[in-house]
Amino acid sequence: MKELIQRALGFAKALRKFFETEPLDEKPGISTEVCSQYNSLMDGPMLNIIEIATSHFPENYQLDEDLLKAAKEVRYIYKPRHMLYYLLSNAKKVDSPRQPLPVKKSYSYMIWQIFNPSEVNISATLPKHPSLIEIREETLELSAAKADILILSSGGEYFEVNHLLSKIDLTHKYVIICSAFDEDDIRDHILYRIDRKIYPDFSSEKECLSFIDEIIQEATTIPLKT
Repeated sequence: MKELIQRALGFAKALRKFFETEPLDEKPGISTEVCSQYNSLMDGPMLNIIEIATSHFPENYQLDEDLLKAAKEVRYIYKPRHMLYYLLSNAKKVDSPRQPLPVKKSYSYMIWQIFNPSEVNISATLPKHPSLIEIREETLELSAAKADILILSSGGEYFEVNHLLSKIDLTHKYVIICSAFDEDDIRDHILYRIDRKIYPDFSSEKECLSFIDEIIQEATTIPLKT
């Protein structure tokens, strides 16, 4: 009986360990990798703020030393979000030129976390367009990689769309950001090419579908200036 109880306890312990998630602070991230190089230069709360801010950068993005040194000298910033804004707006943008989409009968698209400020349900309206086919793969990154047109949220005040855009080749894609942020803020804080920024306040389904006609025409012609 005692041996049976011990086996049961051992099984329960193993099962609990299987379902436990890895603590966030034990996962290596860009904040640890980058800021460990500058521990001797930074101290106190500013270092913590920079670490938190840089943790929101894409993992494959190379932050330069001059930017981090400049961030250390910015004494008026006391919130991680404000430090993130500072770093993003001064970071080097990723060179991602666009090639026109080929003219064809249908175009694939992926939609991610957009909001509807009007009564028009954009997610429900887009499939009604005769030239659009929605892509839904098992992962967000795979869907984005297969889509011709990306219709994306900015990812909130931490601009998490940067992480998604870092995973895919944007050369043969048209990227639309739907956001309440001003266009200047979007272009300052998103590190990758944006072809169109909109506030998706459509007055009718017809207007929404006409917008897609405009996008297809634009996406299949000359590359836009970045």
